[in-house]
Amino acid sequence: MPTRIDSMISKGRGAVKVVEARLRGLVGVFKTLSEQHGEVGSLLKRVKNDPSKRVALWPKIRQELVSHEKAELREVYPVLSEHPETRALALQHDVEASELSMLIDRIHACEILSEEWGMLFDQLVELVEQHVREEENDIFPKAQEVMGAARAREIEPRFLSAKKQVAAAL
Repeated sequence: MPTRIDSMISKGRGAVKVVEARLRGLVGVFKTLSEQHGEVGSLLKRVKNDPSKRVALWPKIRQELVSHEKAELREVYPVLSEHPETRALALQHDVEASELSMLIDRIHACEILSEEWGMLFDQLVELVEQHVREEENDIFPKAQEVMGAARAREIEPRFLSAKKQVAAAL
């Protein structure tokens, strides 16, 4: 369970990501996804910088990453697959989401205080950071350009509902 400080830092980083997304013209689901990237990224860094936080923060990190990815796969990337201009991006995301899911499962199966857990977690941090850069710099702007701001806003509540459902099932 994250402490109040952990939660405040995470929410603060999410708020910064919202501002950055808006400055890049992103709205709707893409703004929300960017916000969530900031929040979970903050938690990942907290654990990476302080391994004593593993036990407290791993359940939240896992829940956030899994629910975020599964909701994207259900509600966001199928829309990108509909458009020839973004279909390849959606296919590449599916591959990366599968890699991410397998790595999360491997970490979750390890003893949380082990050296192996730490090594796998470092890989996860690197993979998530790369994934976030690709989405926020390449995929989201292109996707919003192709589908339009109205569709990005329309998808947002469906994404949030799907994320909530997945999170509740974990």
